[in-house]
Amino acid sequence: MASHESRVRIVVGTALVFLLGALALVPGSALAERTIALNTGTVELSLAPGGSASESVRVANNGDEPLKALLYTSDVAYDDQGQPTYVRPTGAAGEFLRSPASWLSLQAPDATKIIANTPYIELEPGQEIQIDFQMTVPANATPGDYNSVIFFEMFDTADTDTGTTSRISGRIGARIVLRVIGDIVDEVDVAPFSVRSFVIGDVVPYSFRVVNEGNIDKRYVPELVVLDGNESERMRSTVETSAVVYAQNQREYVGGLKLENARLGRYTLRVELAYDKETGAEPGTVIPERLRKDRTFWVVPLWLAIAAIMVIGLPILWLSWRASVKSGARKDEKRVLAREERRRRRAESHHTSFENVVDGVHRTRDDSEE
Repeated sequence: MASHESRVRIVVGTALVFLLGALALVPGSALAERTIALNTGTVELSLAPGGSASESVRVANNGDEPLKALLYTSDVAYDDQGQPTYVRPTGAAGEFLRSPASWLSLQAPDATKIIANTPYIELEPGQEIQIDFQMTVPANATPGDYNSVIFFEMFDTADTDTGTTSRISGRIGARIVLRVIGDIVDEVDVAPFSVRSFVIGDVVPYSFRVVNEGNIDKRYVPELVVLDGNESERMRSTVETSAVVYAQNQREYVGGLKLENARLGRYTLRVELAYDKETGAEPGTVIPERLRKDRTFWVVPLWLAIAAIMVIGLPILWLSWRASVKSGARKDEKRVLAREERRRRRAESHHTSFENVVDGVHRTRDDSEE
C-alpha cells in the first residue's frame, strides 16, 4: 500500500437504503425484509498528485432475503441549492482529470458477476463482503477537494417473453472525499445579495448566494442580522446550522425574515458567514473567519400603512366622488341645453317654412291679377 493519509468515519447503526421510484415494481413485503448496510459512510483521503491509497468498504445483507447489488462509482455534482446529483464516468475526452470516480479501482470478490457491463455481488441473509478499492491520483491533477461515491445498488431480475429484465429497488453508497495536496485556494463570497428596499409589515424578503470560488469544500454557518439606524443589533437568525458549499460550486438562499418589534424606520440586513479559513501554512491549520455583506431597507408597520391609506385615501375618495357628481351634473345640464337648442332650431325651421308658404301664395295672387 502506498503511503497516504486517510480517515474513515464509521456510521453508527445500520445504514438505511434509499428506495427509488421502482417501489411499485417490487413486492412491498420483499422490500421490507431487504436491508443493505455499509460499515462506513465516508472515507477521507489526502494524496499528492501521482499518489495512491488503498482502502476497503464492508457491505452486509442485514435482511431476511438474498439480494443482488450492482457495484459502481459516480462523481458528485451539486445544484444551486446544494443538492447532489451522481454522474457515472463516460470516458469522454477531457473528463478524466475532473472525474475522481475514474481514479477509483474496485477489487471485487471472485464471485462477482456481470450484468449490462456492470459488476454485481450476491449476498445471502447475514452475509458480509469486503470490497477493496484503490484511489490513484493522476500526476497532473489540480490540487483541491474532490468527491465521488462507491454505490451498491440493489436490483431484481425477472424473465419475460423478450428476455431477462432488471429492476432497481434501492441503493446505498460510501462517499470518497479526496484532498489533492498542493496550492490551496480558500475563497468564499456572497454575491448577489438582494433585499426589498421598502417593506410594509414585518417580513423582509431576501435572497443571497454563497459562492465557493476556491478549490476546497467549505463548511459554514449562515446568519441574518438586523441592525437599526444606529447600527445596533436588533435581532439575529441562523439560516442553516451546518452548511457546506463544495469547491467551485454555490448555494442559493431565498426566504423572508420575520422582524421582531418592527417600527417605522431605516434598517440594515446583514448576511454573516462564519467559517474556518485555511491559512495554507500547514495542512489543517485554520483561523476563524466571518464574511459580512449589508443591505439597507425601510420598514413601514402594517397598521401605519393602513392608517395612512385611510387618512390619505378617504379624502381622495370623497374628492373623487364629488368630482364625479359635479361632472354628472354638468353633463345633465349640457344635455338639457342641447335638447332646448334642438327644440328652438326645429321651431325656427317650422316658422321659416310657414313664412315661405305664405309668401308663395301672395306671389301667385299678384301674378294672376296682372
